[in-house]
Amino acid sequence: MPHMREVKTCDRCRHFKRRCDLVKPSCTRCVQAGVRCSFDVAGTTAPGSDGSTAPSSVLTNNTVGYARVPTSGSINSSASPSNPTMQTPGSMLVTRDTSASSPAGGPSPASSVSQNHGGVAVNGLISPTTTVESPEPNQIITTDSTPAQNSTEDTASNQEGQRIVRKRKRNCLSCLRCHRLKVKCDKELPCGRCKSSGNGRECYYSYNKGPNGGKFPCPTAPAGGPIDPDSKKPQLAPWQITHKVRGSSHWRELMARIGSLTPISQSPLAKILEGVATNACLANFSLPGNFPFGTPGATKYYARDTITRLISGEKDNVEEYLGRYVDMLDVVNPVLDLSTFQEEVHRYWQDPNAVGLCWLAQFLMVLGLGCFTSGTDPPIAIEFMMAAEACIMQTPFMFRPTISTIRAFTLMVVAKQICNATCWAMDSSYTLMGHLVRLAFILGLPQERNDNDEELRDPVEKEIRRKLWLTILYLDIKVSMCTGMPPLTRPEELGGLKNMPHWRAPDSLQMVLYQGLPVVLNILAQMNSKRDPISYPDVLRYNAQLRELMGHANRVCQAPLQRITIDIFLRRCLMVMHRPFALHADGPTMFPESYWSSLECSLALLFHYRELWDPETPQPLDLVGRPFVLDIFSATLTTCVHMLRQDAPLSEAAATGCLIPPRQLILETLVSCVDIWAGEQEKSVCWRTGYHILKALMVILDAPGAKAESPEAGQTQ
Repeated sequence: MPHMREVKTCDRCRHFKRRCDLVKPSCTRCVQAGVRCSFDVAGTTAPGSDGSTAPSSVLTNNTVGYARVPTSGSINSSASPSNPTMQTPGSMLVTRDTSASSPAGGPSPASSVSQNHGGVAVNGLISPTTTVESPEPNQIITTDSTPAQNSTEDTASNQEGQRIVRKRKRNCLSCLRCHRLKVKCDKELPCGRCKSSGNGRECYYSYNKGPNGGKFPCPTAPAGGPIDPDSKKPQLAPWQITHKVRGSSHWRELMARIGSLTPISQSPLAKILEGVATNACLANFSLPGNFPFGTPGATKYYARDTITRLISGEKDNVEEYLGRYVDMLDVVNPVLDLSTFQEEVHRYWQDPNAVGLCWLAQFLMVLGLGCFTSGTDPPIAIEFMMAAEACIMQTPFMFRPTISTIRAFTLMVVAKQICNATCWAMDSSYTLMGHLVRLAFILGLPQERNDNDEELRDPVEKEIRRKLWLTILYLDIKVSMCTGMPPLTRPEELGGLKNMPHWRAPDSLQMVLYQGLPVVLNILAQMNSKRDPISYPDVLRYNAQLRELMGHANRVCQAPLQRITIDIFLRRCLMVMHRPFALHADGPTMFPESYWSSLECSLALLFHYRELWDPETPQPLDLVGRPFVLDIFSATLTTCVHMLRQDAPLSEAAATGCLIPPRQLILETLVSCVDIWAGEQEKSVCWRTGYHILKALMVILDAPGAKAESPEAGQTQ
């Protein structure tokens, strides 16, 4: 017979699966819980002794459960002889399950308990699922020792006393499918079993595998149960998952074009695309996908004192954070009126409790964004943003927004784009932009028709509102363009600016936006709409207007970051506008202007990409470029489409006036940009997927230095 392992822990610690310190005659956990430890149970009662002589209480135990049973000594000290029943909230009737618990001829413990519980026999024991004792040592529950006076009291006591034992709250490290099937999971994204079974795109984890350490729950677990493998619905391509309807400004159309030029099933793209885990990109959210609504991490900042301590702890760095935000982020997305904001910050330091919650949310977002631009993704930056959410959620922002409310939500849109290096960040930003635009309408930013409004009588306040509305429109168009969704605003909504504003430096960017946004809105509304396709004469007319505006912006915008970002914005619009004609089978001959403009703008975006991700720059300018990552990805794919065409007459570019470099130089530019993607691929699953797609395209194009990806490398996403 094999040797049985000796059990050294006490019975209670063993039952609750807790570490026992083996102290005798009673371990520490039993002492803290106020129960008799099994180490000393031998001295509790002698064989044949009466239960009434036992001191204090006895912890009855067996392989099923435990219950504390007060003896006559404890009863006499707390109950009168006339009423021996001890009524305690949450109490429960339990009879000792020992050989000496009842005299000969008396009722058995099982029958006693059965009577006390309304005829439900529990064999003198309490099931582990209904035990009244908590495994936590500080939670002591008092029980009754005598029958209740009536059945009504018995039922109420039974319902109050019984509770479900809390299970261990541990993260499930396996994916949901492997956990459901009870099989081993390799914990990859997607895991090997899901990939081999064809469910790679439906591999979910109940926690986030990423730098946030599972701080935020994954909101993408399928609510309707597992996907039916026998479903008759057509399976979409991996790049068609998030939205079934995408406009032509989205890069999905480019992937379809690449598939038509190079059969994907026979190319290196096959292994790259078959195992793409579309929901895995949520693992790399620094901010939760639903920020700023319902984030669990924001609840701890609902107390005003907690926020005050948070800001005071970083008081020495506040000026540095403000400076970083203004130099890198506000310069390209103007939100604040800097002179007014500095005065408001000064008043805050005089009395932190005097400012409103709306302004405090705006201040916290500025601090969080300024802290995030340090380039190290500091946790304190996310804490500032969580506190901002807690502040804004305590205001009536849904129906009584203020100018500070609008600014706070605008900064939150900016934060979602730069803090989350994933494709879903833009989809999430598009949803939040809808909320922001409607708040702006409630506040009256677009109209400005009520001349009796006191705020509109002040010319300074009126200019502040105009500039903020232009920034909101600018963000709306950028988000709509890269997501392939229709813009939330229309050109006529700029009609509130009746007179041409006379803005100069440092407001040159707003002046360019005022002149260019109506044109861009008209183009984008037609491109992402199936009803009114844009005509080629309109394309040529808009092309002339946008190119004139590009030259004007390059002259008047003083800040280098402004010139780069506005050039990316306008060239991206040109790419989208020219794409249907540039990708035409006879594009080089029928629509030469569109064909060459598309290639020229794509190469210009790649040059800006290398400029923003230059490691020699003293500031992390890649954060400024993060909102344009999908635009740069589209530009790279567009260039690849042009290079894949066998009839591309690159030598005839000079005839159209476009400065197109030779084919070999274009390939070298593509390779250098793909190398930048290689350095960023560890930041998110989305970027790693994009890198593998571009790497496979370099192999197809036979670019210098390109090597074929192994099947394993393509499936490690």
